Amino acid sequence: MFSDIKKLLGEDSKKLKKPIILLTIDTLFNMFFYSILYFVLLDLMNESLSFSKIKTYTMLMIVAFIARAIANSKGYTGIQARGARAIEKMRISLGDHIRNINLGFFNKNSIGMLSNIMTNDLQDFEKVITHNTSDLIKTVFLSVYLLLITFVVDASLGIIQLLVVLVAIPIIYMGGKRVSAIGNHKKHVMNQVISRMVEYLNGIQEFKAHNLIGEKFERLEKSFRDLRKESIRTEVAIVPFVLIFQIIVDLSFPVLLMIAITKFGAGNIEKKELLTFIIINIALTNVLRAFGAQYGEFRYLKLASQKLMQTYDTKEMSYKYEEVDFDHYNIEFENVSFEYEKGENIINHLSFEAKEGTMTALIGPSGSGKTTVTSLIARFWDINDGVIKIGGKDIRSINPDSLLKHISMVFQDVYLLNDTIYNNIKLGNPQATEEEVIQAAKLANCHEFIEKLENKYETMVSEGGTTLSGGEKQRISIARAILKDAPIILLDEATASLDADNELEIRKSIKKLTANKTVIVIAHRLNTIKDADQIIVLNEGALEEKGDHEELIKNKKRYYSMYNEMEKAKNWAI
Repeated sequence: MFSDIKKLLGEDSKKLKKPIILLTIDTLFNMFFYSILYFVLLDLMNESLSFSKIKTYTMLMIVAFIARAIANSKGYTGIQARGARAIEKMRISLGDHIRNINLGFFNKNSIGMLSNIMTNDLQDFEKVITHNTSDLIKTVFLSVYLLLITFVVDASLGIIQLLVVLVAIPIIYMGGKRVSAIGNHKKHVMNQVISRMVEYLNGIQEFKAHNLIGEKFERLEKSFRDLRKESIRTEVAIVPFVLIFQIIVDLSFPVLLMIAITKFGAGNIEKKELLTFIIINIALTNVLRAFGAQYGEFRYLKLASQKLMQTYDTKEMSYKYEEVDFDHYNIEFENVSFEYEKGENIINHLSFEAKEGTMTALIGPSGSGKTTVTSLIARFWDINDGVIKIGGKDIRSINPDSLLKHISMVFQDVYLLNDTIYNNIKLGNPQATEEEVIQAAKLANCHEFIEKLENKYETMVSEGGTTLSGGEKQRISIARAILKDAPIILLDEATASLDADNELEIRKSIKKLTANKTVIVIAHRLNTIKDADQIIVLNEGALEEKGDHEELIKNKKRYYSMYNEMEKAKNWAI
């Protein structure tokens, strides 16, 4: 566990040493009170207790109490403050690490698991640092200290006491292993609960429409029942082991006391030694009982560090250059192949070039790899074979964050922050002026509807943008891309949610953006990409056709068929 803390916290782990030492000193001062009790009892037995001695003992206890209070307050405050600061840094570093992981990590791990790691596991790990580790260190240190004193009093009693501890420890250890096993399953169930809750909230409209809300949504109900069951199992799992451990510890006291009294009666130990042993044994019994209760919780919370370690051990996307300047913004695919899962190629030996200042349109049936191509350009994934180049440079050699500075993206599914419309647009360029934000909104054809809102640009948007229509969200997203003014623009179904009039306006805006820029457009509506400089037809991840509109019409292949079907559909009526 200590190696995990050191690895996860790095240099910050050293800052925890001082408060842990202070808390251990506090424990030693607590033992000082037992020492005073020892001397009081010894004086009573020797009939030498006097008022002056009582005053002395009282003053010593007051001094010890003050020293303990100082050590405890500084130690407790220190470990809380330093632990919280360390976890704050860790949250940021963990977020940065996850941000730099291939998107496959998010596909393979549920939103429940990721949320659990970022919230509950980090919270549990913070508790390990600020409470459990220091408590366990104090308990172990004090147990060893008391055992050593027992050996000093009488070696044979010390050996018997040590044997009791050695018999009891494996029992509590087995209980800890049991807690770890069941705790892992509980965490898995917790992941499912969070996933079901997110699913329920995101799909509430669908569930209401199909009368699946409340108890009728069995998936959510079942996950809650499973969590209740596993929570009880986890709590109960260690109880038998703790009880057996504490019974052994408790029974050892009268047995050892009887042995000590027998030795005293035989003259093998003196009165002082008997008294010392009784007091030390009482203290050790209480300490071991506390250890039994602490260890189970410690083993459960330790699972959090294992989850965090596993996340940190997931490799980030590698790169050679932190920053890079491009001489041009041509995008080249050279014999590129890619698969999300082993054996299931999504892109097959794809080669094409999108020149700077031109628009390249990607079309093809669903599942042909159009969106995957744009994701690979943005380096959300790394390819399996081949090379993708921008400006003649392999994008795998470039820091993904630096690469994305040169790319503006408009996704098919737009996500807006729970913030003002103004700040949602400004996300494209945090340094933009108000005039530039408004100009971008006008180009994206969303200024007019924004001005009609009660608070205009200061109107708050709900999380995900659910208070706006699909077309409105799409136009705000386009405004972001316009404001970023990046030399590469990736448009994934950018006009999918727009009506005919808005689509025409957006097409005009996009046309203005293409000058001296590399534009990749994905569209099902072929009339939106007739003017593209290059149209690439994909089928099962491979290039089937390539050319402009006129060339592809003359070829009379897939594009020709798709275009004719679209023309026929214009005459459909209901």
